Amino acid sequence: MNLPKIFPMQTIDNAKPHLKMVVEHILLLPELCPASRNPQSGSTLTLSYNAREKLLELFSLDKHIQSYIAHPIVRDMEYFTQTIAQSAANILQNAVTATAELQYNRLAQRQKIIVYATPEY
Repeated sequence: MNLPKIFPMQTIDNAKPHLKMVVEHILLLPELCPASRNPQSGSTLTLSYNAREKLLELFSLDKHIQSYIAHPIVRDMEYFTQTIAQSAANILQNAVTATAELQYNRLAQRQKIIVYATPEY
């Protein structure tokens, strides 16, 4: 089975890596599953990390998330969140916390998923 290609995350250099800085990317999630139309508008994924030598590049991060639309990984938002967290940790070579705050169609509940990822060497 050939899965759709996932656009890779990219990094940029941190201009002042000696300064302590926490970075949070708050991503507005698109409708990822065309069948269920989930997650609903207003759902977010926040990636947080202590900046080091590299930072996540904004445009590639947006394209990376967009490339999951209709991808089999999004059938399970827990796995989706884990996948994004691990990918970010790997490319940054840094610990990343991913927090998904999700609203769903046809469910009278919201879901919050928090994943702590460290780089896989």
